[in-house]
Amino acid sequence: MLFIVPMMGLSIDVGFVYAVKSKLQASVDGAALASARALNIGSTLAAQETSATANATTWFNANFPSGYFGTYSTTIAAPTYNSANQVMSIAISATTKVDSFFMKWLGFGATLVSATGTASRRTVVAMLVLDRSGSMCNGGSQPCTKSQTTLPCADMISAAKLFTGQFQEGNDYIGLVSFSDNAMIQSAPVQDFQSILGYSNASGSGTGALDSIGCYGGTNTAEGVSLGYQLLYQTNLPGAMNVLMLETDGLPNGLTMNFWDSSNNVPGLLSTSACLDAESPTPKTVAGGGFKTLAQVPSWTPGQSVTDTGYGFLASNSYLSNIPAGMVASVASGDPGDSPEGFWATLKYITNSTGNASDPFNAFNYTGANGCSSDNDVTTLKDVGWWPKVDVFGNSLNPSYSYQAVSTDTKGHLTQTNSNPTNWQNFHNGVLNATDNAAYIARGNGTIGATVFAIGLGGNSVNGPPDPVLLQRMANDPNGDEFNTTGPDTGGGYYLPCAQETGCATWSAQPQGTFIYAPSSTYLAEAFLRISSQVLRLSK
Repeated sequence: MLFIVPMMGLSIDVGFVYAVKSKLQASVDGAALASARALNIGSTLAAQETSATANATTWFNANFPSGYFGTYSTTIAAPTYNSANQVMSIAISATTKVDSFFMKWLGFGATLVSATGTASRRTVVAMLVLDRSGSMCNGGSQPCTKSQTTLPCADMISAAKLFTGQFQEGNDYIGLVSFSDNAMIQSAPVQDFQSILGYSNASGSGTGALDSIGCYGGTNTAEGVSLGYQLLYQTNLPGAMNVLMLETDGLPNGLTMNFWDSSNNVPGLLSTSACLDAESPTPKTVAGGGFKTLAQVPSWTPGQSVTDTGYGFLASNSYLSNIPAGMVASVASGDPGDSPEGFWATLKYITNSTGNASDPFNAFNYTGANGCSSDNDVTTLKDVGWWPKVDVFGNSLNPSYSYQAVSTDTKGHLTQTNSNPTNWQNFHNGVLNATDNAAYIARGNGTIGATVFAIGLGGNSVNGPPDPVLLQRMANDPNGDEFNTTGPDTGGGYYLPCAQETGCATWSAQPQGTFIYAPSSTYLAEAFLRISSQVLRLSK
């Protein structure tokens, strides 16, 4: 008995100590994760660390209450925070004392048990790419702003502010691009994004650039995605998690293109076009022998530097090429089912996309210059002869993995027949391809590869609601609808897994994001929060 009783007592006491150790370890691990999650609360690093420390203590005490299993003298040390190489690390330690049951009779008293928990996550560099097209005013009139609180535009602004409120100011970077006919850059990714963009979270709310968004016009999604990626690339934090957060309520229906083919020295104009070139002293039409060289190309729009304010905010490390002066114009079209399907606005000036207080909608003027038509004709195009291979941001209208089939001429231009208004379909397919290609380029860059998250908002666009297959492809999301329990697709939801959707494709070598379909704008806040949680989970 002198040997058996101590051996049994030792095994029981040691087992009890290990049980306490296991619970203590789990509690500090959870506290470290809770601390990391709470780092978004507060407008300064000091305030964020204070709230994170309080959250860690609350979480620890809830999981390891005073006197748990007879323990005593339990202490939790203040978390330590370190940031290096785009990684924020949090370490939390705790100790407690455990009395022995049997071994105290042999002179062994309390045992000190300690545990350390750690959590870390990469810095997030995110660009919000928000659709401010006219359909976001559904239920009201265009233009609309956040002041019309019952309209989807206001719901989008509120949901985006919730998104920014989930990230850590001073450590993460968030910027904003909004788009309609053209894209408007409100901010490059910055660390003081709460004050710059506005936010809402448990610590309160603030106003910023998000509150100034006005909804009006068409849907040039490819330009928004490309400019968003340009700013991620220029921020140049390879170790960070780079995110494009796209929200749209409809189909892409516009592109910004250069109608001079410098490879073949030909203009994208019909032979019957009244557009005049820049030949001096007598400008000529295509039929009159004009448009033979680059020097004769008229300037529909001035040159745009993608590294200047308006297109970019850093003077170096640009991913996109500058946009030359010349026959550069934005073309917008109707949506499927419009009566008639066609081009509701053509040959518009491209602007520098900055917008201003008196014109937050970034409208731009018809050219009506150089003899060209000030064309607002939905059935014909009086000047355009073909669509270029790529838009001015390098997005292909006919990539090798095209989402939609297009017809081209011998030079690779997408064909456009003026006498056949239904040729709208070729342009429409090219726009979808270019938009898909913009996301493919952003995901596939080996230096700064972006993870694309997409929210498709239903209920606004009658003839051109979001295309789930296109958005699944852009987010590189192989999964079906995990946000809605009911929907039009068989099996519930609004879309099936990509492998079961016609035309859907994903790329295993590129980052996988998430696509969410929000049936109406009342779901936007939940959708934005779902994606912010997904981003934070993936960044750990």
